[in-house]
Amino acid sequence: MKTIGIVGFREMSRNYNYYNAVEACGVQTMPLDLYGGTDSVGDLDGIVLPGGTDVNPALYHEGNTASRQLDKRLDWFELAVISEAVKYEIPVFGICRGHQLINVFFGGSLIQNVDHCGIHDYCKDKSDRVHGGRVVHDSFLFEVYGKERIVTNSAHHQAVHRIGEKLEVAEYSDDGLIEAVYHTELPIFGVQWHPERMCLNNARDDTEDGLRIFEYFVNHIVQGKPWNGGSGRIEYYI
Repeated sequence: MKTIGIVGFREMSRNYNYYNAVEACGVQTMPLDLYGGTDSVGDLDGIVLPGGTDVNPALYHEGNTASRQLDKRLDWFELAVISEAVKYEIPVFGICRGHQLINVFFGGSLIQNVDHCGIHDYCKDKSDRVHGGRVVHDSFLFEVYGKERIVTNSAHHQAVHRIGEKLEVAEYSDDGLIEAVYHTELPIFGVQWHPERMCLNNARDDTEDGLRIFEYFVNHIVQGKPWNGGSGRIEYYI
């Protein structure tokens, strides 16, 4: 059985949502402990980089103007995990912070605080907001959902700014922020939203099915199975 590494233990914050989504795709998971080193990364079949605190702006050569709750050890560890993944060509799926860190790893930068983050940041009750986005036609995300318009959740105040080397944009929010990226040569991609909170017990009627992108990552990218649209019928936006 394939093994997907997830940074952080299941019991941490809402990490169990990532574990549940990955395991629902029929594979086993393994926690990647930032105090345990990266020796085991080369034995993994895939890696999920979850959401979390802001990335230290020093990593993209900027002073701190609006970044919060920095964790240098976590930054170091996850960058080392990506480095090992690149070395062994292990598929990586980044979510929210993970998506942003992928961009920084490849030389990109971040918007430290989105001026119009009212449609992106948490609601006052800390629930996710929802907004639409435009999917780039020739991207992995169009392959996942089969349409050029999707609706996702949102809970962030930072975003990709200058895109990293050999990364391409897969989705823009309706107000122009980069919401998904992918590497043109490696099996690495990320989304700004939280698909683990759009599926299973967290499924919502007002967004896409988040499980589909986990199925795409696990079944198609990691296991190399033909992609048939995942848990739902592929729809085409006209």
